[in-house]
Amino acid sequence: MQVRTVFKVGNSFAVSIPSEWVRQMNLEDQPGELLRNDRGEILVKPLREVLPDITPDFVQAVDCFMAEYADVLGRLAER
Repeated sequence: MQVRTVFKVGNSFAVSIPSEWVRQMNLEDQPGELLRNDRGEILVKPLREVLPDITPDFVQAVDCFMAEYADVLGRLAER
């Protein structure tokens, strides 16, 4: 875990991301998604292509489900 400081940039706020993480996640010079889940956590991930029939609400619901049950799904995958 790394502690980062939130700082003001113009009329917005920002948090720096370690360059190693940016490279590992393929975020360098690429669009990214910024999501806030029901637990108040902020998630940053590479922007993925979304099919036209899949709504942003559905994508967010699936992302929240995956985040909440990641440990259970991981254990199931190991079986």
